[in-house]
Amino acid sequence: VSLGKAGIVLGLECSRLARNNADWHRLLELCSLSGTLICDEDGLYDPGAINDRLLLGLKGTISEAELHFIRARLQGGLLAKAARGELRVRLPVGLDYDQLGNVTLDPDASVRAAIDYLFQAFERTGSAHAVVKQFAAEQLRFPGRHAPGGPHAGETYWKALRHDLVLFTVHNPRYAGAYFYGRRKQFTDIDGHARTVLKPQDQWTVLIKDAHPGYIAFEQYERNLATLQANAAARGEQRRAGPAREGPALLQGLVVCGKRGKRMVVN
Repeated sequence: VSLGKAGIVLGLECSRLARNNADWHRLLELCSLSGTLICDEDGLYDPGAINDRLLLGLKGTISEAELHFIRARLQGGLLAKAARGELRVRLPVGLDYDQLGNVTLDPDASVRAAIDYLFQAFERTGSAHAVVKQFAAEQLRFPGRHAPGGPHAGETYWKALRHDLVLFTVHNPRYAGAYFYGRRKQFTDIDGHARTVLKPQDQWTVLIKDAHPGYIAFEQYERNLATLQANAAARGEQRRAGPAREGPALLQGLVVCGKRGKRMVVN
C-alpha cells in the first residue's frame, strides 16, 4: 500500500485488522494517501472520503474494545475460581495433586526429607548461601521436576542445590500451605518490552492461608522473609546497613564509591 502498488485491501471483516488502533489508523492514512480502497463483506470504503474514514475509525474503536471485553470475561472466570482456591496451577516440587484434585505433600519420602532439611538449615543459619554450602559439604542433592511436555514430563530428578533455588523455595508461600494468585504484575513499557514485577503481599489478588498441607507454618514463612530482607539490607549494591557479622576486610561495609555513591562490596 505504501508503495502505491495495491488498489484495494480485501478482508472478510475489516475490523480484524483493527485490534490495535494505532496500526489501524496508520493503514487508513496510507490508503488515503495512495488512493487504495478497503473492502469487506459489509461494503466498499474509500479512506480518502471523510464519511468512510469516520466509519472505519468507529469500527476500529469497537474492535479494540471487543478484545478488552473478551479478556475481562475470561479473567473474571479465572478470578472467581482463584478466590475459592479451586484454580489449578503448576505446583512446586514437593507438592502434588491427588486423584481428587486436592494438594498434598509429595508421596516420595526422599523429596519431603530434602525440602524439610532445606528449611531446617535456613532457620539454623539464616542465610541462603549457607544452606547451599551445607548441602555441598554433605554432598546432598535437591529434587527438581521436569516441565510439562516431553518424554519426562512431571518426573522428579535430582540436582545440585543453587542459591536461586533456595530463594525460590523460601519465597514460595505454597510450602507454608497457602494458596495465592496474582502475586506478579505484568506490564509493557514504552519500548514495547513486557516486564514482570512482584507485588507486595497486601496487594496479591488472592491469599488463602492453611489451604492445604505444607512443610512449614505461615508464621515461619514470614520470619524467613524477614531474615532475607535483613540480609539484603546488609549486602549488594543497595546496602543500607553494614554486614550482619564481622568480616575479613578492615573497612567492610564502610567504603563508598566516590563516583557512583554506592557501597563497595568485597568478593
